[in-house]
Amino acid sequence: MADVVISHGTVVTMDSERRVIQDGHVAIEGDRIVSVGPQSSAPAGAGHVIDAAGHAVIPGFVNAHTHAVHNLMRGGLSDDRALYDWLLNVIIPGLSVYERDDIETAASLFCVEAIRAGITTFVDNVETSPDRWDLLADTSLATYERFGLRAIYARMFYDYEPPDIADYLAAVELKGPSVRQPYEAFETTDEALARIDALITKHHGRGDGRIQVWPSPGVAVMCSPEGLLGAKALARDHGTMLTLHLAESPFDRLQGGVSSVEFLNAIGFLGPDVLAGHCVQIDANDIRVLAAAGVKVSNNAASNMFLGSGIAPVSEMLTAGITVGIGTDDGNCNNTANMLADLKTVALAQKARYQDATAITAEKVLEMATIDGAIAVGLGDLVGSLEVGKKADVVTVDLSGPHLTPLHSVPSALVYQALGTEVASVLVDGNVLMEHGKLSAMTELEETALFGRAQEASEDVMRRAHLEVSGVWGA
Repeated sequence: MADVVISHGTVVTMDSERRVIQDGHVAIEGDRIVSVGPQSSAPAGAGHVIDAAGHAVIPGFVNAHTHAVHNLMRGGLSDDRALYDWLLNVIIPGLSVYERDDIETAASLFCVEAIRAGITTFVDNVETSPDRWDLLADTSLATYERFGLRAIYARMFYDYEPPDIADYLAAVELKGPSVRQPYEAFETTDEALARIDALITKHHGRGDGRIQVWPSPGVAVMCSPEGLLGAKALARDHGTMLTLHLAESPFDRLQGGVSSVEFLNAIGFLGPDVLAGHCVQIDANDIRVLAAAGVKVSNNAASNMFLGSGIAPVSEMLTAGITVGIGTDDGNCNNTANMLADLKTVALAQKARYQDATAITAEKVLEMATIDGAIAVGLGDLVGSLEVGKKADVVTVDLSGPHLTPLHSVPSALVYQALGTEVASVLVDGNVLMEHGKLSAMTELEETALFGRAQEASEDVMRRAHLEVSGVWGA
């Protein structure tokens, strides 16, 4: 007898044959999938049955690049700003005044939003002042563990200030003259690596293995060769991957007079253990180098367009054989953490970039959000598809509603018709995190109260950091 059976759904397996099973089932024992197939072959009994009639049953979405607790600074604070204006005049000042309650509120809000969007795994790129790491990590990771999500905590650092950057950053800061400019973001190489090592030792593997901690040279051009290679050595020693922001904007494209990709390759940094976020400002040679090195990429289409950074050449990367996942990036330079809603953006961006309606298919976009994303974060043997033996990270998506009618192709419907509000049930490791819209971690009243706390916390952060709404109309 299975512990949980998800029954009568349209099962989109994402297995090697990409089977779609009409009136199918997924059976779960413990944290593993034990059966996938037609409803007629489902186990005779189950401890718990989730009726998925009229729903797609899919692997949980893998959010390959996000910044979870930045969400208290959305809602108009980050509009109409380019990358470094947004970073220096919103993000860093805001984060510097977060207190423990703010972190817990922001992390809880992210978890609720992620679950309701079908995200079961996410890479959280995290930065703060060096003296606040324990506070941030202890609080946010305890929250992720409580909600039951699978989280990769990527501890960012900067240990090198390029000679040409100081004047530029000072000029950008002039755009926010009243903003509270907080702390020194740069650490020494030895300090950064030692702190990351301690963080991995303390937290990696918690939550029954659902929590990982990775090193993250924050932005390639702001990390020294010693820091980059030291982070790579840390990842190797601890058996993790590592991630970084690479060629996100025109300012980030060059490093040492050559492309950042070429520079990283020349020092021996690139490899299959590297997940590169963004890769917007890259050319054909960069793509060739990334592919040869086996680097994985996270495409963060919504945030790249929001900040005016550009559109990554995803179609070319895919043609070159690079594994590309999808990230929602910051909750305030995308303004949501909703993978399902972002699928359409990812697809349309490529069609517009190449002026080619065949630049990317709905099926490929869905792969990027599930199995390709899982491979990109090093978990392809555990999650990303619905197969016997894999972890039971499963999502059901309601296919009813006028905007989903008529429906002839489930991948097309999920990518082009879904609004992002259709996720009904979510399981991680076989644990039910949400069933038919009801969260397991909190009641409806508690969820409503969380929204109120988040609004109050955001207003308080704005006041303490002297942040302002950037839109012309105000609230």
